Amino acid sequence: MKKTNKLSLKSLIFSNLWGFMVPVFLGLVASLAGVALLGVSGWFISAAGLATALGAHLSFNYLTPGAIVRGLAIFRTAGRYGEQVSAHNHLLGLLRTLRLWVWDRRVEQDATNLQQQSKGDLLQRLVNDLDMIIRWPLVVFLPWLYALLSYVAMAVFAYFLQADLLYPIAVCGFFHLLIIPYLAGHYARQAVHIGQVLGVYRRSRFVSVFSALITLTIRGHWQEYAQRLGYLDEKQKIKEAAIQNAVSAGRLGAYCVTIMLLVVSFYVLAFFDSESQRWSLVEGVKGTWVVGFVLAVLALNELVLPLAQAFVAQGQSQVGLHRLNQLQTSCTSSTAKTAHDDFKVHQLSFKQWHGFHAVNGMGNKPLDLDIYLGDRLWICGSSGSGKSTLLAAMAGDCLSKGEVFVNGDKCDLFGNETYQKQVSYLPQSPYVFQQSVAANLRLGKEDATEDELWEVLEAVALAEWARALPNGLATLLSFQGRDLSGGQRKRLVLARLLLRNVPVLLLDEPFDGLDTASIRCISHALQHDFRPNILVLVSHVSSSLGDSAKKIEL
Repeated sequence: MKKTNKLSLKSLIFSNLWGFMVPVFLGLVASLAGVALLGVSGWFISAAGLATALGAHLSFNYLTPGAIVRGLAIFRTAGRYGEQVSAHNHLLGLLRTLRLWVWDRRVEQDATNLQQQSKGDLLQRLVNDLDMIIRWPLVVFLPWLYALLSYVAMAVFAYFLQADLLYPIAVCGFFHLLIIPYLAGHYARQAVHIGQVLGVYRRSRFVSVFSALITLTIRGHWQEYAQRLGYLDEKQKIKEAAIQNAVSAGRLGAYCVTIMLLVVSFYVLAFFDSESQRWSLVEGVKGTWVVGFVLAVLALNELVLPLAQAFVAQGQSQVGLHRLNQLQTSCTSSTAKTAHDDFKVHQLSFKQWHGFHAVNGMGNKPLDLDIYLGDRLWICGSSGSGKSTLLAAMAGDCLSKGEVFVNGDKCDLFGNETYQKQVSYLPQSPYVFQQSVAANLRLGKEDATEDELWEVLEAVALAEWARALPNGLATLLSFQGRDLSGGQRKRLVLARLLLRNVPVLLLDEPFDGLDTASIRCISHALQHDFRPNILVLVSHVSSSLGDSAKKIEL
């Protein structure tokens, strides 16, 4: 799919048109074979019975019609299975396209919105929206297309049987394909949209109940909260009932239109003979073909019935598209850009500097701080004093208030790519990618040699661990480094940052969970071979690195 800011069902379909045409073709073959199977079977059974009644059963050709019936049955079964396999293969590709689109939108967000979108409730909503959207081709578009083309085939059959049947078939097709789905969708569109949004809201409320159930019970607020949940359930039931009523009414309407088609066809194909007081077929129309026509109409009815409830998936897909498109926001950057490529940070000055998170506004108290080339700062303070938030704001990773001067020039740090290229930041929960050890390290320096990788692993006391791995540096790590301990994960990311060799190094609890020998090894490396120009350290663990640094108490 071409890069686009706005997502639509049309763009999704055309993202892999040829891949979509395979299940369409196979589904069409299966649908037409199913309608023809009933029609030919009806003709065959009635013709065979008539031949037996007339005594012509010995000369009647049973083999050819029987082979046709068997062939149609094979085409119907094989086509249906082939359609499901190819359609699900196409849906997997469609899901991949949607995931990449969502990723592109998230990358375009500023960091604060991106952090907010990492919440579990929103991720659950994204999963639900994607699931609803990828169902659209199977539940909405393909059934309508099969019914349309089957009506066309039915019209061709009716033309050869009796040309006067074309008009009632056209009228019934108009009602089956357009009027009934439109009326059902119009009646329940609002219920579908509200029910879809309400479902997401209900899930988040129920999840919050489980996390706070004990607190609600102890403080006596459980009954009040239960009433709210009951109110949400009641609203959901009302919307579901409205949707089901619309589906039932649509299916009833489809049955009525089919019955009317059979009744009108009977009057077109037969007439009442006043002399014999009996109904007879018009001249040139054979009774065996009429039986086949009636059964084909009943098979066609089975194809149009799903259209009465396709509006549900249509509405859910529209809601999903709308909410996914809400991920797109326009971002304006007030970042100060540096005119030259050899820019290096050698002085930072903060005035009434207050870092805070966009979600709750919590952070450190405003402070004044000057940092010069060669400085080592150890930021201390009680839990909740804002140490980590202050460090994240220094890295330009969260919002801040106050003024900051870099090399004497006032600028913004948040989202400032020029500044952030000069800063390496180790958060409390660093990310390890599902790649090899070497690939994770080379994210810091793409052209790093193997000797450089071993050198930096020695600096963070991980070399012995890496040598013991089954494939050494080529060992594949699990998703988010789950096969690593917290200390190993933090040291591996620290080694990646040291490979960057940038002027400013910001470390948030780098020694948490480490033994004394590992702390001593890392401290020695940061004071000698991998010494940065400016080091800011947040740690509750004493070390020689902190002992030689200027202490800042929050």
